[in-house]
Amino acid sequence: MTDEKRQAVYLDMDHLLLVLLLLWSSGLQAEGNHTSTGARCETTAKADIVLLVDGSWSIGLKNFAIIRSFVSRTLDEFFIGPDRVQIGLVQYSRNPHTEWHLNTHQTKYSLLKAIRTMPYRGGSTNTGKALNYTLKNNFQPDVGMRADSKKIAVLLTDGQSSDDVRLPSKKLKDAGIEIYAIGVKDAPENELTFIASNPDEIHVYSIEDFSILPDIISSLTINLCSSANSLGEQRVHHK
Repeated sequence: MTDEKRQAVYLDMDHLLLVLLLLWSSGLQAEGNHTSTGARCETTAKADIVLLVDGSWSIGLKNFAIIRSFVSRTLDEFFIGPDRVQIGLVQYSRNPHTEWHLNTHQTKYSLLKAIRTMPYRGGSTNTGKALNYTLKNNFQPDVGMRADSKKIAVLLTDGQSSDDVRLPSKKLKDAGIEIYAIGVKDAPENELTFIASNPDEIHVYSIEDFSILPDIISSLTINLCSSANSLGEQRVHHK
């Protein structure tokens, strides 16, 4: 091989290594980068968290995009994995729909990608039906719920439910599931308190507009992290 050919081969190898390095760096950034909210949950506890996201027509595409960002930024503060925190998500309106189960996304990169591409489905607001559905279909061992994990449900809605929420929420609590309720705009606070676990000051968030959602990320992260660490220490109370 001539010196000219040998030099050309070396240059090609350098270019290939540079491309591979850039791809590797991009993958690390996608997996690890996040916008700090001032709170990060570094617990090693196991927690199975199912989000119930209102996807009714009253939300609108613009606000649903804000919800995606809110969910993504909140969950980015947790260690995601089969031995740490697992996340399931149900989008509900007239009928609930499982976007993914607890054991579907075992890495943060996969989870955050799913959130970014989650569709907006539309419909009416049947919160009670969604709570029943989540207990029967998402907090189940065959879709990833672990026997030794803390079970938490986080509801996000912008309006009053079209059906009863009291009995469905009680069933979740009776099953040992801690409930957070986040209400935006027209979601009545008294309904949120019926749904959520005690105490209300920790489990109920009532805000006037979707633009305020980023302001509660730090508080929600701290409280969820505390809940994840409380396995075996907290009794379930009903209103």
